[in-house]
Amino acid sequence: MISRSEALDRDRKDPLADCRSSFVLPENTIYLDGNSLGALPNGLDTHIQNVIRDQWGSSLIRSWNDHNWMALPARVGEKIARLIGAAGDEVIACDSTSLNLFKLLVGACRARPGRRTILMRRDYFPTDLYIAQGVSDLLGERCEVALVGGDEIAGAIDDDTAVVAVTQVDFRTGRALDLKKLCETAHERGALLLCDLSHSAGVMPIDLNALGVDLATGCGYKYLNGGPGAPAYLFVATALQATLKSPIWGWMGHASPFEF
Repeated sequence: MISRSEALDRDRKDPLADCRSSFVLPENTIYLDGNSLGALPNGLDTHIQNVIRDQWGSSLIRSWNDHNWMALPARVGEKIARLIGAAGDEVIACDSTSLNLFKLLVGACRARPGRRTILMRRDYFPTDLYIAQGVSDLLGERCEVALVGGDEIAGAIDDDTAVVAVTQVDFRTGRALDLKKLCETAHERGALLLCDLSHSAGVMPIDLNALGVDLATGCGYKYLNGGPGAPAYLFVATALQATLKSPIWGWMGHASPFEF
């Protein structure tokens, strides 16, 4: 063990020590729950007041153009892309992690016709398992969820696997997957790799394109410090964008959204 004085000395020498001043945090509080809710960034309250009072309050409906609200999903997506090793046009900020996972799983299964299996670790984040089970229920005989032990997933990929869905960092242990190796194995066997970045983006270096990841999603309210209710985001590799189809065709999901 180290002494308190040694611990304080290490804190002073920490190259990230100044980052604490970028957030609104109570005095004498060591906050270690960014995995569940990120801290409030300094100045955000002022910006929010500006959006509410000056943009929404004054510009009203003109704000969609005058303040470029319409492009916000893409603009925020471009910023997130820099954190996860993606091109700006591969990421969009939208919806919740669960909804994005649903869309990506359905899209992945349909992009691999003749294959029925969504392969996941048994210790995957429970909500993500529920979403996958819902996809299986929706698609019926065309889809089933196969659950395996953590170290068995690479060996379980076979000719019936449409998509391998994993979390980059285990929310229980903090252990990070060897995504590059898993991607290579999935691709060798004709499957897609979908990754949940909720417990890794913003807290560790990520390079989705270098790793070969096909699809990904993550939340904005944890390590990205977006606050409660912040939108999530999804990533679709450029090579898949022409063929992957969303199962939900909303207004902005149309190629010509203003041609009613």
